[in-house]
Amino acid sequence: MLASIRGRILAACVAIVATALAVTGGLVYTVVKHHNDEAIEQNLMSILTGHALAIDEWISDRARQTQALADTIAIGEGDPLPALKLLAKSGGFEVMTLGLPDKTAFSNVPLAPGYDPTARPWYKQAVAAQQLIVTALYKDASNGKPAFAFAVPIVRDGTVKAVMAASLYMESVSSIVTSVHPTPSSFAFLVDKAGHIIASAKTDLIMKPATELSPALTPETLEGLKSGANTATVDIDGATKLLRAQPITGTDWSLVLALDKSDVTAGMRAVATTTLVAIILVALIAAALVGALTNAAFKRVLRVRDALIDVASGSGDLSTRLPAAGKDEAAQIGHAFNLFAEKVSAILLQIRVSSESVNVASAEIAQGNQNLSSRTEHAASSLQETAAALEEIAGTARNSADAVTQVSQLAASASTVATRGGQVVGDVVSTMEEITKASDKIADIIGVIDGIAFQTNILALNAAVEAARASEHGRGFAVVAAEVRALAQRSAQAAKEIKELIHSSVEKIGEGSALVQTAGATMTEIVDSVRSISGVIDEITVAASEQSTGLGQVNQALAQLDHTTQQNAALVEQSTAAAALLREEASKLAHAVGEFKLAHH
Repeated sequence: MLASIRGRILAACVAIVATALAVTGGLVYTVVKHHNDEAIEQNLMSILTGHALAIDEWISDRARQTQALADTIAIGEGDPLPALKLLAKSGGFEVMTLGLPDKTAFSNVPLAPGYDPTARPWYKQAVAAQQLIVTALYKDASNGKPAFAFAVPIVRDGTVKAVMAASLYMESVSSIVTSVHPTPSSFAFLVDKAGHIIASAKTDLIMKPATELSPALTPETLEGLKSGANTATVDIDGATKLLRAQPITGTDWSLVLALDKSDVTAGMRAVATTTLVAIILVALIAAALVGALTNAAFKRVLRVRDALIDVASGSGDLSTRLPAAGKDEAAQIGHAFNLFAEKVSAILLQIRVSSESVNVASAEIAQGNQNLSSRTEHAASSLQETAAALEEIAGTARNSADAVTQVSQLAASASTVATRGGQVVGDVVSTMEEITKASDKIADIIGVIDGIAFQTNILALNAAVEAARASEHGRGFAVVAAEVRALAQRSAQAAKEIKELIHSSVEKIGEGSALVQTAGATMTEIVDSVRSISGVIDEITVAASEQSTGLGQVNQALAQLDHTTQQNAALVEQSTAAAALLREEASKLAHAVGEFKLAHH
């Protein structure tokens, strides 16, 4: 619906009316709600104050009656029971009890055996207060019912002579409290200072904490209700209640009124419902009126729409003209459509002529591009073959450079090995020279040993001559001298043989040293030759590397040229395809323009 202007106008009008009514209804509801809340607050306070005042008067009357009897009763001067019965009948008291300090008790009802009035709460509280009090709730000693009492001490000559208690069951007070029904779902209840319920329509809650009625009713909350200026909102039994409290004079009680929020706001809900229904009805009526008013105005606009749809179909009649009589917006739109149709007709005539020229030119371009594409593909093929051959040459050059590099590395390794061999031969020559020197020293030592053997032989000979002279006494010494002489001869012989061997070794070591020196010179020549070969191979390696680099650059240039040629071929193909597409589109354009019915044809 909102897709059309008429629908949007209709929706806008309805929205304006609905919004105006909603704002007006909201303002009215706000004002009425404010006054209704004030009225609820005033009614709540007046109802609560009235009933609290009634309970105040009820309490005050019975307190005065009790005090009057306490002031006139005589203690120890007769039977007080008739006076107690009289007060019970006139004041509506359930139990009248007079307790003496000696634990004597008088009552209008039978008392339990061993009854001790001084142990009862009302006696203790009255003695402590020294004045009339309303006691806290307690259970009656005779029947266990919840009760309270007006307890007053009877003082004579400054001494408490007795305490009188006028007791009432809470049932009598509960009947007053349960009669409070401002609305069907509203109620009231009495609580004491400790937060316990002492009177309520729900008798099972009497003497129990108010939190059992609602967890929110704590003693602090109840105390705040008495002094608070605003109404508290509490959920009780699943319903929202408006709570206010009023203290009861002369007691620690408070009357709490729970006003049902749903009951007191029923009128406001009716106002809100009525307002909502009125808004819906007025919005529907406004929609009907606006729809009827816009229907006639949009008929001429719809004729323009139909004409434009006919033109947009691709085969429309551009010679059609719309009536443009009048000065309203519809007439202006019709006049604008006529101008548009005339302009489009003129443009389409020009496009027809131009499309034929484009068709012929595109055909020629396509043919030329086709020939260029063929020649470019041929050139690209030849360039690819050249690049492949050059790639093989470059590969061979790289292999040669790699081989030369390996040879250079081997030559350098051989040069290194030859250098180490020359160093080793030099070390051998030095070692041979040291061995020769050591052999000379050994020969000298052998000479010394030979001289020692010769001297030992002479000494042994002299010792034998002296032993011969000594005859029998030198026979043993002669044997020793003979052995020493034999050893000296063998030592001299061994020293001679060692000397000959060392001499022969020295001669051979000399020959070896000469050979080693010759080998060292030869190794030096080899090292020099290897170094020369390594230098030549390095030069060959550099040349081969430069050749490989040059071939790589040439190959790269050819690859770039091949890539460019391939791109050119691709561009030529694209140009050919574009020319063919242009020719096809020109044909389609001529066909599309030819479908329109123009005024000149």
